[in-house]
Amino acid sequence: MVKKVFLSGIAGTGMSALAGLFKELGWAVYGSDSRFYPPVDRLLAELGVELFTGYDHKNIPAGVDLCVIGNAISRGNPEAEAILDRRLDYVSMAEALQRYFIRGKRSIVVAGSHGKTTTASFVAHLLSLAGLRPGFFIGGKPVNFAANYRRGQGDFFVSEGDEYETAFFDRSAKFFKYRPEWLLLTALEHDHIDFYPSEESYLRSFRNLVNQVPGTGRIIANGDYALARQAVARAFTPVIFYGAQRCAGELSGLEPRSGGYDFSLVVGGDMQRFHSPLPGRYNVWNLAAGILLAHELGVPRSVVEEAIATFQGVERRLTLLGEAGRTVFLSDFAHHPTAIAGVLSGLPDAYPGRRVLAIFEPRSWSLRRNFFQDRLPEALARADEIVIKDVFEKEKIAEAERLSIEDLRRELEARGRKVHVFPGYEEIKVFVSSLDLGERQAVILLSNGDVRDFSDFVQGLCRAFPALDK
Repeated sequence: MVKKVFLSGIAGTGMSALAGLFKELGWAVYGSDSRFYPPVDRLLAELGVELFTGYDHKNIPAGVDLCVIGNAISRGNPEAEAILDRRLDYVSMAEALQRYFIRGKRSIVVAGSHGKTTTASFVAHLLSLAGLRPGFFIGGKPVNFAANYRRGQGDFFVSEGDEYETAFFDRSAKFFKYRPEWLLLTALEHDHIDFYPSEESYLRSFRNLVNQVPGTGRIIANGDYALARQAVARAFTPVIFYGAQRCAGELSGLEPRSGGYDFSLVVGGDMQRFHSPLPGRYNVWNLAAGILLAHELGVPRSVVEEAIATFQGVERRLTLLGEAGRTVFLSDFAHHPTAIAGVLSGLPDAYPGRRVLAIFEPRSWSLRRNFFQDRLPEALARADEIVIKDVFEKEKIAEAERLSIEDLRRELEARGRKVHVFPGYEEIKVFVSSLDLGERQAVILLSNGDVRDFSDFVQGLCRAFPALDK
């Protein structure tokens, strides 16, 4: 008898990936959500998932073996109420991942504020090249794989450790469910202020994660961040720090070359030289964590070098949308001032000699509020010119808590930057259409929202104005 699983709130990146894992396990998968956007609707349909638009107790199939309740679902949702009233077996997404796919494997968890998606993707790629056939579950789409999940046939399972809350019935962080044997702790600084109102509450969550790692495991941490050092300060597990500060995994000799970077990294006490084809200086730090893990696992250096050379990164991370005339169009997820600064700082190395025009949409929970009001000007001022879209769904945020676009504009203009503010994407498209596309420039959209419509617009420009010689 084929088992049945029902996923309430299936359309998110994590829940749709979990649906794919259950299909690989041979289960019949059903799911619902308020709406389905491309490409998730197509991907789920191709998997053979039976989908329901809207929430209704009738969506839950008869004889269901397991219900997974996504963290977008709250009490009062008719499916959640039916699951509770009928005493059906239910778990969160993170619990389902642990129970059915991580348990019995050697768990590698990549956690942190920035870089965890890219680092987890690189680790999965590296272990695959090493013939270790890992399973993985990643919050973004790795370019090297057909999907952001794989059940895996080997002993290892790689998870991107999300520090956000698990579900309405479990207010702890998702990553507590993954029980790491190896923990890779990337750049760490206060984020998700709706769930972690203070830096101390954020740090406490990571300290508790560190306490899950056994003494026989390993922690590889970015020592350039004070919070990461504090998180592991009392660890019972050996810690290997990496970064530009003097440490066991010291990074040095960073030089732009061929659109990427040459860099030196101390690995097992030996200074080794590598080349990454990825743009963005921060990617060197992401790769360093994976390189040090590979050394701990005994992966040959030749495999590591091949993995670095062939790793193509993650979608929505400095993604090239197209080229029209002499103008390149890119997009990046950029959900935090540090990420914005890192992306904009890396563009002159990736696209030398081009002026940079940044299109910024404050869309994440934190960016829409004034929590980062003082940090955003410095981050965005790394661009030569800035277009700011008005705050996403600003009417839902009290004015006293909302990011002030006018203050942001004033600060940027005081730094000598040219700034334009528009209410929506339609006005931004008109502005972009008026640009001199024959000028050598890089136009980058910074948003963690759905940018498919803007991407389609850019593709139209590229068809109308073919790329010119560099």
